[in-house]
Amino acid sequence: MTTCYAANLDAVAHETFEEETVLINFERGTYFSLRGSAPAIWGMIQRPATLDGLLGTLAAAHGALPADAPAAVAAMLDRLCEDGCARRTDAGGPMAPPDAQAIGGDFALPVVQAFHDLQELIAIDPVHETNELVGWPVRPPSYAVEDVNGP
Repeated sequence: MTTCYAANLDAVAHETFEEETVLINFERGTYFSLRGSAPAIWGMIQRPATLDGLLGTLAAAHGALPADAPAAVAAMLDRLCEDGCARRTDAGGPMAPPDAQAIGGDFALPVVQAFHDLQELIAIDPVHETNELVGWPVRPPSYAVEDVNGP
């Protein structure tokens, strides 16, 4: 079995701004900043890709990679899988190499930064969690805010 990594596009929206890609996981309410080589790697896992295929494509685009590159790319992929932004799948046969069209410039280790400060608002379902009297958003009971000053 060969493990592939693929973006979880059912749960994640993404947008690239200059040298940064921002991911928003709407199921978990977390957003991410991808920098360094992380935006290129994210672009390559829009189709399932193996770790070796990703590293080979990065090496072809940048020449020899630093010794810590394989571990850093693997850690990035593991992090994205743990956070629900990517999935591990079985290749099930030979795979085409990842598309390297978005890769350019010098290689930099991937950087993934997670933000949880808007988690509550991002995870709220805007269609179903409304109320004619209260409006939007109506927070589910687990997000209820207690009045510490009393009634």
